[in-house]
Amino acid sequence: AVVGAGYAGRAAARALALRYPDERIVLLDAGQPAESSSGRNSGFMLDLPYAKISSGSDPAVRDWQVRLLAHGMQQLRALVEGGGIDCGWQSIGHYKAATTALGAHNLEALTRTLDAHGVHYRRLSPGEIQSELGTARYTAALWLRNCTLVQPAELVHGLVDTLPPNVALYTDSPVTGLQQRQGYELQVGPHRVRARQVLLCVGTELPAFGHAASRQLAVFTYAGLTRALSDSEAAALGDAAEWGVTPVERLEATSRKVGGRRYMLRLGFSYKTELAPEQVRTMLQAGLQQRYPGLPADVFQHAGGGAVGMTRNDAPIVRQLAAGLHAVAGCNASGILKMTALGSLLADHATGVRSPLLDETLQRSRPGFIPPEPIRRLAFEWSLRRMRRELAEPAT
Repeated sequence: AVVGAGYAGRAAARALALRYPDERIVLLDAGQPAESSSGRNSGFMLDLPYAKISSGSDPAVRDWQVRLLAHGMQQLRALVEGGGIDCGWQSIGHYKAATTALGAHNLEALTRTLDAHGVHYRRLSPGEIQSELGTARYTAALWLRNCTLVQPAELVHGLVDTLPPNVALYTDSPVTGLQQRQGYELQVGPHRVRARQVLLCVGTELPAFGHAASRQLAVFTYAGLTRALSDSEAAALGDAAEWGVTPVERLEATSRKVGGRRYMLRLGFSYKTELAPEQVRTMLQAGLQQRYPGLPADVFQHAGGGAVGMTRNDAPIVRQLAAGLHAVAGCNASGILKMTALGSLLADHATGVRSPLLDETLQRSRPGFIPPEPIRRLAFEWSLRRMRRELAEPAT
């Protein structure tokens, strides 16, 4: 049985089903997959780690990340093309942009890393930033080709619809109990599911099953999607019909122009508890006015948040918890490609299929210790204040 039908859970269930076509693979999800974080993310699939905030400085770790992300991309590309999944798949690259002096400095450092690895990029002038993105918010920007943009909810629906026939998916089926009893017995409402092995792909909910509470914490992030914009409103977002921007600074916003008519803005963090809807809308409206003051403040049609599992050193959690019990968690805001790859590797690990990538992943999956409350909250709030101060520094 696989618990959790996010990217990791679907990949794990698919791998098990293909490996054991005569076995029934039960896939359980507490809600509806496309309504969870996997269907409500920004839809960026960055298959090179160099341009990511959490890329780290260890060359060996970066090289492993390249192989891991490529593994996820290879799987998803084959499924989308082979299954005819209509999810707005567009390999159009993305922009990496800075708004502060520190961000510009870090962006310049990124160019040296890209040069060292022979990665193509294009440096934008202020005029190009304005014409291509329609805003003066960014003081420096690069365009990189290594990014595919998707509509995440449609991707989720397509991946669910193309699961092998021996995968039995049960949605709105939260697991409320797990006992080791001649294999495992899972309590799902009034029902019980018996399985020889259980793979927990539940992300931030892993501590609820009694594991990894000291290795990851839950952070909520927030996003809004506008209504369909008028011609003049859409023209304010730059020339292209589609683009995506990821920030250099940790607390800056991720944004996309979608379908030529909509704007997506992902902005803000909260620890452990989701903000109230009115707080989210106020935050998103302020962020919109900073970037596109000509757009109406009430233009957002949809707004909401989702939980992200963060580890102290950006290492994922991939491990055997007990005989027949395995888990994956700690996406660190890189959900689509990374968790797809890790889910399939977890299935390999559970069934004894070895590979160099799995061996290295197990070696790298050693997240640092996170102290308990109240130290945990104090450390998070201190880090948040420091990043906010950095974001408030004017660009030069």
